[in-house]
Amino acid sequence: APIDYITGGEDCTYDSWIDKYEQKRQNYNINTTSVKTKVIIGNIKGDYIEYDPQRDVKNISINLDKINKVRNQGDIIGLFVEKGKLYVAIEEKKLSNKEIKYTRYPEDIPVLIRGIFESPDHCIWQTIDPPPSKYDMEKYGLVYYGGMVENTHVGMVMFESDRIMKCLSAGYDNRTGKPINIRGGYKSEWDFMPEISFDKQFIEGGEEWHRFWFTTKDTIVQYDPNSKIVKIVGNPLSVKTERMDMINGKLESTFDPDYSSCSYKWTKHFESNLLSYAKYYPVLYELYELSRWTALLNAIYETGFIFENIDLNNFPYVYTPVKTPMLVVIKERTIENTTETHIETMTRQISLTGGVGLEEVSLQQADLSQLKEQWLSQYKNDSPKIVCICD
Repeated sequence: APIDYITGGEDCTYDSWIDKYEQKRQNYNINTTSVKTKVIIGNIKGDYIEYDPQRDVKNISINLDKINKVRNQGDIIGLFVEKGKLYVAIEEKKLSNKEIKYTRYPEDIPVLIRGIFESPDHCIWQTIDPPPSKYDMEKYGLVYYGGMVENTHVGMVMFESDRIMKCLSAGYDNRTGKPINIRGGYKSEWDFMPEISFDKQFIEGGEEWHRFWFTTKDTIVQYDPNSKIVKIVGNPLSVKTERMDMINGKLESTFDPDYSSCSYKWTKHFESNLLSYAKYYPVLYELYELSRWTALLNAIYETGFIFENIDLNNFPYVYTPVKTPMLVVIKERTIENTTETHIETMTRQISLTGGVGLEEVSLQQADLSQLKEQWLSQYKNDSPKIVCICD
């Protein structure tokens, strides 16, 4: 069985993290109705933003109740700025609360804003990487977080989604070592793998490192710098894979998206069935929804709308995992050689790394002025689909 890192506090299950967080956030929730921040509403000129320090800088409050309301009502599809305030447009949820039980905290959104606009990374990411010593590589992976999301619900959602993706692709749970058991159309990477053969290409005991990661790189977001409006087009989250090579004890990318590989085929299967898997693992839907926000927040930056000095004082931080058991799956195939008496066993080993990168989006400049008019008039007619999240 894998080594237990939970008892020592280096790893923790999603449910136990949520329990601790729920207790710790009670006071925060009661005492914090909104998060104060400063915004600059300027215009992008090349690498700079032009703005008038008197007219274009405003102090606003992000209303957590309104964020709660908007996220309970639907999934975000757009953001726009009008008279210094930020508005959210939503569409129907992909999965209802009746179908699955998932968790959305309003303070997740200020955490995303801080990560994108104020962290040294200017984006949000998380990875599970092999440890420095090669003797530990089959024992555990080290968890890293970017965009100041460690010890927050956002960080926990990213870690848990990443862990689940690795477990699903390998077919085993990394903490218990037990096979994943889901009814229906579940497939692991091994289902896409050809039989191990004894050809020259096959290296006995050959070890492969695959990197899987969630990304918003393919998310198309339309943006209109004049009207200050952004809108998601298509799917917010895709799953990528690449083969990694171990070079001097460090994993290096081969930049090899081998389209015939079983890992590539598996990512396509997982990506197109993400919301079906979310019925078993609701955290995948939480990541899907948060990634929509990051895609739009990344794009609103390109319209010259910028957050500064976001105030997350007294935030209820709870430690997120720093170590989790590494999944190494070994497949064996036995061939009996009739002419001789011995039996040959071939093994193949796959180790998984990867993570979540909510760094960039695919931007398309467009004239969205009519859409903005439409959304504004819906707002004036009290449509639940458009909410102003600023006080």
